[in-house]
Amino acid sequence: MSGQCWTLVSGKGGVGKSTLAAALGAHLALAGRRVALVDLNTGMRGLDMLLGLESRVVFDLGDVQEGLCEAEQALVTDRETGMRLLAAPQMRDSEALDEDALRAMCQTMCESFDFVFLDAASGIGRGFTAAARAAQQALVVTTPDDMALRDAERAAGLLRRLDMPAPALVINRIRPDFVDEGWQYTPEACAQTLDLRVAGVIPDDTAVWRMTLQKRPALGAFPAGRAMAALARWLENADEPIPPWRDERPPARGPFWNRTKRRRT
Repeated sequence: MSGQCWTLVSGKGGVGKSTLAAALGAHLALAGRRVALVDLNTGMRGLDMLLGLESRVVFDLGDVQEGLCEAEQALVTDRETGMRLLAAPQMRDSEALDEDALRAMCQTMCESFDFVFLDAASGIGRGFTAAARAAQQALVVTTPDDMALRDAERAAGLLRRLDMPAPALVINRIRPDFVDEGWQYTPEACAQTLDLRVAGVIPDDTAVWRMTLQKRPALGAFPAGRAMAALARWLENADEPIPPWRDERPPARGPFWNRTKRRRT
């Protein structure tokens, strides 16, 4: 049976899309699934460093597209989880991506892998379009704030124009205290704004940052790791429930927050 090819898009950079891609791949790989990550951040690749694989990359996506090697030769294995990584070219930009070749490569990879995750470049340029056309389904990743939601809305609209199946929404780095203070939106408000089904809600978690600095996927973090594991299960079963995101005591707030408190409607 052919595998699934998902692209992760955001519009805005810095919302944790690459970290999420690595964590999803790791959770599924440790569950026995065959997983490949494809970094499409051409010119600014990061998944290799995020996973501590930068010293082992010999060939990259650009080499595959130029016919210098096969995709299998360019894939690097993460020894901790068993998932494979195809790094983006560091010395090219997204305009050099061959959309037809990328689509054909992903179709071939789906014959060997259960999940292929495309980590799309930020923005809505050629890299975004190439990732969308190569994938079967999409996850729109956003943080629950005005700036990220505006860009996510634009990204979701472009996906619809490309006749993709309705993308699913992942809300990342949500903080209950920020929601209560009115600085962030609730997951329900985000879903209503974007008109998307929520697939996952990932709490903000300093353990994720710590594991990223250690060049490890966020597997043991809590509560974010639990939410990422649930999202990985959702990819296999869309009826998977979303864990609560309010079950942790919010951090103490000083007088600054009391002076600047405001509410969103």
